[in-house]
Amino acid sequence: MKDNEIHAMRHSLAHVLAAAATRLWPEIKLGIGPVIENGFYYDIDSGEAHISEDHFKKIEKEMRKIINEDLPFEHFTMTIDEAVKWAKDSGQTYKLELLNDLKRDGTTSVSDIDPEQLGIASEDAALSEVEFYRCGDFVDLCRGPHVASTGKVGAFKIMRIAGAYWRGKEDNPQLQRIYGVGFETKDELKEHLEMLEEAKKRDHRKLGKEQDLFMFSETVGSGLPLWLEAGATIRRELERFIVDEEIARGYTHVITPDVASISLYEKSGHYPYYKDSMYAPIDIDGDQYMLRPMTCPHHFEIYTQKPRSYRELPMRIAELAKLYRYEQSGELSGLMRVRSFTLADSHIICTPDQAAGEVAGALELIEHIAGVFGLNRGDDYRYRLSLGDRSDDSKYFKDDAAWNDAESKLRTVLSERGDDFFEAEAEAAFYGPKIDVQMKNVLGKEETAFTVQYDFVMPKRFGLRYIDEHNEENEAVVVHRSSIGAIERVMAFLIEHFAGKFPVWLAPEQIRVLTVSADDKQMLEYAREIKEKGQKLGLRVGLDLEAESVGKKIRASVLDKVPYTVVVGEQEVDSGLLKPRIRDDLSVSGREPELKVDNFLQSVANEASSRTLRSSL
Repeated sequence: MKDNEIHAMRHSLAHVLAAAATRLWPEIKLGIGPVIENGFYYDIDSGEAHISEDHFKKIEKEMRKIINEDLPFEHFTMTIDEAVKWAKDSGQTYKLELLNDLKRDGTTSVSDIDPEQLGIASEDAALSEVEFYRCGDFVDLCRGPHVASTGKVGAFKIMRIAGAYWRGKEDNPQLQRIYGVGFETKDELKEHLEMLEEAKKRDHRKLGKEQDLFMFSETVGSGLPLWLEAGATIRRELERFIVDEEIARGYTHVITPDVASISLYEKSGHYPYYKDSMYAPIDIDGDQYMLRPMTCPHHFEIYTQKPRSYRELPMRIAELAKLYRYEQSGELSGLMRVRSFTLADSHIICTPDQAAGEVAGALELIEHIAGVFGLNRGDDYRYRLSLGDRSDDSKYFKDDAAWNDAESKLRTVLSERGDDFFEAEAEAAFYGPKIDVQMKNVLGKEETAFTVQYDFVMPKRFGLRYIDEHNEENEAVVVHRSSIGAIERVMAFLIEHFAGKFPVWLAPEQIRVLTVSADDKQMLEYAREIKEKGQKLGLRVGLDLEAESVGKKIRASVLDKVPYTVVVGEQEVDSGLLKPRIRDDLSVSGREPELKVDNFLQSVANEASSRTLRSSL
């Protein structure tokens, strides 16, 4: 089935959902019901009906009844006045609001609503009439597309219900948004549901709680994660990894403050563009300061502390920077969307001739890091060239020649590297185009993990200049890049990617030593000796000396996803040999080797330092 056919099928399912809900609760009022990835939703004001998950089977049953009736989707039009009368007579106050907006403006300026739901021919068309569709006794304001009849809507399932403010504005009424998925066949639906079930098991919020990685506290505040010992350990390894990699590649790591004068962000231009996502200013001694939402201007101030020669360029200023952004409460989601996060950030200040090479170097670093996690370009992530919109001066800096030059350079870098990429209009930053790393999550959905951005605006605003070989002053170029993105977001991704089974170098507890007896002094001493030897090699070794059965201790280690489990009994004490149990995803041979203690510990230490994904035992 082609994309447009799938779209029409899912859009028709949204109408079937609304029709079923209207049959069950005639008093409800309808909002809008667009197509989304893999499915659809419909916003409903259910009034006293209070629709909940308990009603899903009832709704699905009514939807199937409508589908079995094979009702045709019939298109017709009304004048705007007729449409307003229809909305009034039917008590559909939300449709009435949309129609009144359209009537008042004469054209569709209702930009916050999917045009398909407005029942007009196009977003720019002069308004003369509006379009409707009827299936049976259900009528809805809509311009389509739809399938021929309700019998052709494929396989579906109602998935969840959530609150949603009408037209996305918090001062509007909150409606109930009922989500569903839709596929051409039952087999495709089944496959999708199985994938969702697996994703549920891997959900970083669920695993984070089970493995004591992080937590949130209402007392501390929404969107502000607290890292527990195990999670902090993983973070520390990630941060060490990226800092060491960057320093080895010529980056200069700095530390800048978490707060700055508001004038810094006014100078950079971030404040007018992003002030809605910044925290409110703080008054300090009569001056206004802000929790920083980005590090760019801090790094530019470092650059401008003294005149710079071309011999100093490229200057790669990097930082693990704590940032703060005000995300709407409804958008907060575990570690994926938070209000306080740490970004592996860098700003490369260079000559225009060096820019392409620096972009290519940043992509090579990103690919190296992804490879360490076992991620492959093409399978797990791809590149998107995000372009500006020359006609939108409110969102993008006005300099057509600079935009053309910057976009051409990024396009050339990707082409010369032989990278597969796609282009996206109006996705650039306000100061220049960017290459987005589009990473697939556990659901197979693409999300922007981090970016490499070309900036021709900040050098003008901050006077980022250098003296060339002819002793003449020139304007520099800035390449913004993140090598690993926000630590919080990458942690969420890795928790789900590895399903909580971290490779040895990231595992909070790399080895767990169990004793057969809780009373045998020799066993206890030997177990402690193994731990001490491991710690001297930099390993994280846990002990389980409790008076429990060995089987129960081993099960606990398996549930905690510890890479290596060692049982110490009389035989191990007498022989000096260990037979480590290797976590199933790490084992290559499937066997349990017998090794001297020192050899075993050194082997694990080598795995950790080399950051391999499989056991070498």
